Amino acid sequence: MFASIALRLRVEVEALNMVEALGAYTRHRTVSVFKRVKRGNQTVYKLLVAPAVSGQSIANGYQRALVELASKAGLPVCDQCRRYESIGGFIKHATESKADHDSLIESCVVEDLTGFLVPEAGVRRTSPVMFSYLVPDTESAKAVLESQFHVRYNFETMEHNPFNVESGTAVYMLTVGIDVDRIGRRIDGKTLADRGRRIELAFRALAALVEGLNFGAKKARYLPIVEVLGGVGAVSDPIPFMVSPPRVYPDGDDYISRTIARASKYVEALKGVNEKVFVAYMDRENLSIGIPSGTSIEVVKTSTVVELLETLLNAVTKNLRDL
Repeated sequence: MFASIALRLRVEVEALNMVEALGAYTRHRTVSVFKRVKRGNQTVYKLLVAPAVSGQSIANGYQRALVELASKAGLPVCDQCRRYESIGGFIKHATESKADHDSLIESCVVEDLTGFLVPEAGVRRTSPVMFSYLVPDTESAKAVLESQFHVRYNFETMEHNPFNVESGTAVYMLTVGIDVDRIGRRIDGKTLADRGRRIELAFRALAALVEGLNFGAKKARYLPIVEVLGGVGAVSDPIPFMVSPPRVYPDGDDYISRTIARASKYVEALKGVNEKVFVAYMDRENLSIGIPSGTSIEVVKTSTVVELLETLLNAVTKNLRDL
């Protein structure tokens, strides 16, 4: 079983992921992205440099949410993950010479859900929860990098100390994948007794990540203005299905309609393996959502991120009971 989620976030004046300081100038992380351009009857792609927030930064916020929620829910968290603030992050047992895969996931839900690498012991676990970069949707809005000029004035020395901070404003896209089958599962395929609670934690930590803006840095004076514009999620079984990138095109084409259409064709093409796809979405942009007539998949509309994630979690739980 596999779950995928795509969200659109309107974020204004953020410095969530800075990369370096050049003198008194602090730069925002940037990436290269494509924008679709029409030239007559031909479609071409223009390469743009845009602000971004790394998947590593988002995953760090997710791990923090996991620690807090797991501690309150009575789920196991290892000492290193509990002390992430004092040791400078989630070091993932990197310096240990002895480690066992199953022992690590049994003793810590953070290790279970976000993976680890122990080079000294030759042990690794790929994260069942995957994050994209936060990148702008350049099809529906411009993304702006802007240098903000600041000055500190010392009244004793009568000196000015100028500095610049790059901030970004964009409609950002975020995609998340959750390999539900691998959560709470040992190497030999046997499941842990608390597997169901770990799956619930995976989804609820996502809600805390987004609704609580539980990721990124430099929020003391650059706390961004954030609004969730919409999102779509899917639960598929037994073959993974990824939702469409959360883009909205000028011609009216949108990610929710694309996801529903793709899922319908996907189920039809894989009917030989009894493929099932459930889709849920939320929309605050008044998109013209299209649902193909005669579609064999279930589609549910929700109103908030929390409701969207809870609806997907309920679909996962129902499928687990049916298996």
